[in-house]
Amino acid sequence: MSRVQPIKIDRDAASRGRAGELAALLNLGPKTAAWLDAAGIHTRAQLAQLGPLGVCRRLLESGRPVNVLMAYAVEGALSGTHWNALPAETKQALRAEFARLRAGLSRRRG
Repeated sequence: MSRVQPIKIDRDAASRGRAGELAALLNLGPKTAAWLDAAGIHTRAQLAQLGPLGVCRRLLESGRPVNVLMAYAVEGALSGTHWNALPAETKQALRAEFARLRAGLSRRRG
C-alpha cells in the first residue's frame, strides 16, 4: 500500500476556501475538511448524498486512516448533533455497517 501524502492545513485559508463549508459543520474541522476536499467531497450536499458510510468508503479508498468515529462525526454533522450525543442505536448501526465496509474493502484488496 502506498503512503498517503500528508495534507498541510492552513486553518485560516481552510475556513475561507472551498473546504470552509464543511469545516464549519459540527464535528468537522479544517483537517477533516481538507481530507474530504482531497477525496472530492466539497459540499454539505455531497456529504449528505454519500452518507456517513459513503464518506468513510471514499476516505478509506483514498488512503486516509479513518475509523468508525468518522462515521459518527459525519452523521452528527448532517443531523446537527455532537457525535458523542448520537443515540446508541444509531452508533450501533454505524458500527455494524462500518465493520461490513472494512471487511468488504479488505476482501477486495486481498
